[in-house]
Formats: sequence, C-alpha cells, structure tokens
Amino acid sequence: MKKIAINGFGRIGRAALKIIMDTPGLELVGINDLMDIENAVFLLKRDSIYGKYEKEIKYKEDSIFVEGNSIKYTSIKDPSALPWKNLGVEVVIESTGLFTNKTDAEKHLVAGAKFVVISGPTKDTPTIVHGVNTEEGKVAIFSCASCTTNNIGPIIEILGRRIGIKKAILNTTHAYTASQTLVDAPSKKEPRMGRAAGVNSAPAATGAAIAVTKALPQFVGKFDGIAVRVPVPIGSISDITFVTEKPTTVAEINAILTEEAKTTRYNKVVEVTDEPLVSTDIIKSPFAATVDLEMTRVVDGDLVKVMAWYDNEWGFTNQMIRQIQEL
Repeated sequence: MKKIAINGFGRIGRAALKIIMDTPGLELVGINDLMDIENAVFLLKRDSIYGKYEKEIKYKEDSIFVEGNSIKYTSIKDPSALPWKNLGVEVVIESTGLFTNKTDAEKHLVAGAKFVVISGPTKDTPTIVHGVNTEEGKVAIFSCASCTTNNIGPIIEILGRRIGIKKAILNTTHAYTASQTLVDAPSKKEPRMGRAAGVNSAPAATGAAIAVTKALPQFVGKFDGIAVRVPVPIGSISDITFVTEKPTTVAEINAILTEEAKTTRYNKVVEVTDEPLVSTDIIKSPFAATVDLEMTRVVDGDLVKVMAWYDNEWGFTNQMIRQIQEL
C-alpha cells in the first residue's frame, strides 16, 4: 500500500480523499489543514456539488475515520514539522495553494515524505500531465499543473503527434472558483475577478496553455489562451483553435480522437461523445477531457476547432491520483 498525506483540505484535498478511498493500493494516513477538525468533517460529509458522502465518517480529537480507516488530522503551519516520517508517508499531495515553489515543497521531504505532488502550476518544478508526459514524473517534487492544462494537454499531444499543429490558442469557458468573490469587491490580482461570480461572465487570464508547453516543450511560443469565468459551480469546456501542418477534415480529427481515447495511454484520460452535453452532465466525470465531437470544425482544411468538457475539480484530481499511482 502506498501511503498518502494531504496538505490542504479544500476542494481538491477533499476530492482527493474520496478518490483515494476508492483506489486500490493507496492508503490515506494524514491530513493537515488549519481549519478545525469539526469543519473538515462537515465539509467532507456535505458537498454542494457532489452531494452527501455516503461512507461512514467519525472523528475524535486528532483523527478522522472513514469506514473505520484512521487518518491522522493535524493543523500545523510549517510543512517541515509535519508527522510524515512517523506516519510512513510516501507521497504528499500539496493542495494548499501556498507551497508552490520547490523550496517550500521540499519541507515535506524534510518532514519524511519521499514525493511531493503539487496540485497547481509552479515555476520551478517539472510539470507532469498524466498521459502526456507520464514517464517524466519519477522525480521527488513535481506539479500536476491545473485542471485546464490536464484537459487540453492530451488533445494537443494527440493531434500534434498525429496531424501536426503549427500554433494554437485556447479559450476555456470555466466554472467560477474560490479566487473570485460572491459579491462585488476589490481584487488586487484582476479587477474582473472581484465582480460577483454568480451573476457575471468574466474574461480572465489563464496560464493553462503556457503550462502545457512545460509538458510539451515543442509548443513553446506557439500556444496561448484566455478564460471566461461563468456562473456555474462546476463544469467547464475548453475551446482549442489551431492551424494544422497538413490539410484535414472534421471526420479525420474526430476519428483520431476516438481512436486515441481507446488506447492504453489515454483510455482513462480522454473520452469522446456525440451526445449534446451541457455543463451539468460533466459533474463528477473522472476524465480529464470529454471531447464534444459535434463541435469539431475545420475551415479551409487547416484551421481547426476542438471542444472538450471537464469537471475542473473531480477530473483534475483523478489525473493527479493516476500520476501518484505511477510513483
């Protein structure tokens, strides 16, 4: 059994617990978060998107029990002081959003862990997108990038390899996140992110396309993108437009994606659909990308548009767990 710990019990941390509990070969032994254990248990039990967690949950002062499995719960600010050595932790999921550089992540290694997987983009660690560059993930510290990077990375890899991509641009229609505000408020990062998330569509920057180039360096300088945050809580869709190296058709693009989705490399990462889906249909999908075949377009043989759905929490967290299984 591979022993896992979670640092940061937010949306991704709680999704990780649920997925780990259903994944053979993985054992969750530790959670660290500054919120009190009562709040942690309540938020685990009740979720506004995914509903009630049906497994039996109990807790005492410093432990959470899920179906009788004991998980040590701590609230320690300094990662180097965490009890990973005593718990036999092999892999830490770093999902606080705070310790996203190599120096900070190394504190988990000081505490006794062997690997640190960062659930967000970083500037100074390798970026691993499961399915795209899985084999490069045998390093002590790496980033699994973002939900959108995991959504678009496989599509860019597949079509870049199979048909050739000269350059590409992304527009993701993205569910709102905690980085936005519920009512209009000041925002230092980006003024539009301070506008009420539940009633506005807000154009925003995204580093997802650039992050793809860390996993696929052949696209450096050839791929960029934007996002539009929209008033849905979960369920996003990426719109990738690109120029191909050689002439193609809608039928060829869809056939390639359908074929690749059946391969060992991508059969858990990418799926295709010809159903007329909407955002709620994608909630709790474990796939990184669900390609909407009806939306594929080709103009004049070389200008292509592909669209792919994703649950920006559940799909991404599944990708992270898949990569952890490779360690």
